[in-house]
Amino acid sequence: MKITKNIYQKYVKTFEPEQVLFREGEHGDMMFIIIQGEVEIRKRTSAKAFKTLVTFHEGDIFGEMALIEKKPRSATAIALKPCRMLVMNEALLDTMIENNPDFAKKMIRILSERIRKANLIIQNMAGTNRQNQIFSGLKQYAKEKGTSTFKGHRVRLSEFLEWARNRLGISEKEISQTIAVLLKRKVVTPSALGKEEIIVNLKAQLN
Repeated sequence: MKITKNIYQKYVKTFEPEQVLFREGEHGDMMFIIIQGEVEIRKRTSAKAFKTLVTFHEGDIFGEMALIEKKPRSATAIALKPCRMLVMNEALLDTMIENNPDFAKKMIRILSERIRKANLIIQNMAGTNRQNQIFSGLKQYAKEKGTSTFKGHRVRLSEFLEWARNRLGISEKEISQTIAVLLKRKVVTPSALGKEEIIVNLKAQLN
């Protein structure tokens, strides 16, 4: 998608790390295309916890649903890195769709993908209990951030609790209680290095 010099000068804006682009519940009259940087989309699950829904990167488009539907934002968007983005209002969106067939096709693909992913999330939430959610998150974290050993992946509990609170949208208390149950069931095992770590076998399954 090409951006003319006039559009670039008028609509491209910069954002600092941790800057909030929009908040859940706010009226949405803008959408964003990332030219450079990363943006995280978060959904509030309680007064002190949120779930990270997705991280967007260069070339990604987000915030379009509130603009198109003229409804409040369903989540909060926060810049993770210094960002440059094309910030589009309704008039610019209409112009881009009318005059740029490639952009129009990309918008259709994005909206279709959003609907498909939303359906998958709903299906997973309906068929997955809390223990399965936390254990699946624990294996994902162990694979991405744990330390590999011959017995499994070592995971620091304090770091996992913070990660899981943000990405699973579950309180630390409930996560800790579930891990205690998993330890008792020997689905995960204590680390020889102390109580602050556990060993996660990526092949383990809940019965």
